[in-house]
Amino acid sequence: MGSIAGAVLFLRSGPPVETSAVDEIRAEPPEIQMKETGKASAAKDALAAESSVTTSKTSLANHLRELGTCLSIHNTLGDDKDNNFESVVASVRSELGDLEVDSLDWKNTHITLPSGERRRLRLEIEGTGEQSTIRRLKYYGVDSDDLPVPLPLSKEQSINPTDTFLSSLEKEGRITLQEEARRGLFSSGAEVYHVEKDGVLSEFEISYQGKSFKCSDLATSQGRCQCF
Repeated sequence: MGSIAGAVLFLRSGPPVETSAVDEIRAEPPEIQMKETGKASAAKDALAAESSVTTSKTSLANHLRELGTCLSIHNTLGDDKDNNFESVVASVRSELGDLEVDSLDWKNTHITLPSGERRRLRLEIEGTGEQSTIRRLKYYGVDSDDLPVPLPLSKEQSINPTDTFLSSLEKEGRITLQEEARRGLFSSGAEVYHVEKDGVLSEFEISYQGKSFKCSDLATSQGRCQCF
């Protein structure tokens, strides 16, 4: 009995047994493991977002080089150009002048109501005569096939709707998409059309001295341009 007790005492007083990093992780409480996993996932997402922004900037800079070649202008370049319309305007300002006209052409807003139903607003600018326009609003529901279903509006609501009325419709739910197209004119006479989706440049076209340069899908990795 004495020898057995001595053996037990010896084992208790011996050096601690080394454990691997894997054993230590396995020994952590589940909530700590979840936190570490969440941190790793967040870091991965942040890295992916940073990479996407860098690619977007580089792509726009490349397209601006193509723009200069197509229109035979010496526009300013730089890989730090953000993917927005202001970057395009800044690039061509020294050659095409200031943007003197910048007006809304149309606007789409997608909304999801608290009930889960979806709504779509489309505001269009229509010419009615020389230097005269009206704003026309179209209001839609969305069916199970993702197709728009017209919803009734009064004449006062559909023709030249007030900003207050438009805002009230937008506040009925959560905005899931905002898309806006605008037309402009530079002091040199060059014309420009562009579309932004959720504040990001999606497409643009500049026409100058008989030539046009058009880019589309700029908010994706499939962005492409053509000169004609």
